[in-house]
Amino acid sequence: TDNKTFQLFDDGRPAGQLTYGGFFSYKAEITLENSSRYDILPAGFFYTSINVLKNEQEIANLKMNWKGHIVISFQDGREFVFKGTGTFYNKYFIENTQGEKLMQFEPHFEWSNFNNNYDISYDKKPEDMLLVLLGVYATNYFIAFMSGMA
Repeated sequence: TDNKTFQLFDDGRPAGQLTYGGFFSYKAEITLENSSRYDILPAGFFYTSINVLKNEQEIANLKMNWKGHIVISFQDGREFVFKGTGTFYNKYFIENTQGEKLMQFEPHFEWSNFNNNYDISYDKKPEDMLLVLLGVYATNYFIAFMSGMA
């Protein structure tokens, strides 16, 4: 909706929202339609680790590995890998530990609003909207990280 807020829609119905604390901030909040709220807080040197908290308890974290992938680990043992693909890293995807692509994120930059919209595609509809919004967060993080290296 603006430079700090991303809304997720599922068949035209709101499914959740990702809101950043500021324009250049990695700190954010995810709110799902079932009223679940998650805080996203950067940690570590150069913010290479991101903690996801619910009611001040860590439920997941995101860490950049040496291959340039972001590993999304949940406290319940689930783990996913976020990767960029394409010549200019213009598409991103999340895969499970077996290497199966679960969903793809394709950003579309709008110069008039100076922000990104995302097309999210998948073969099997994801049930975990938190993972989908963490994918949007990871895409924004990856783009910002790569832009900082340029």
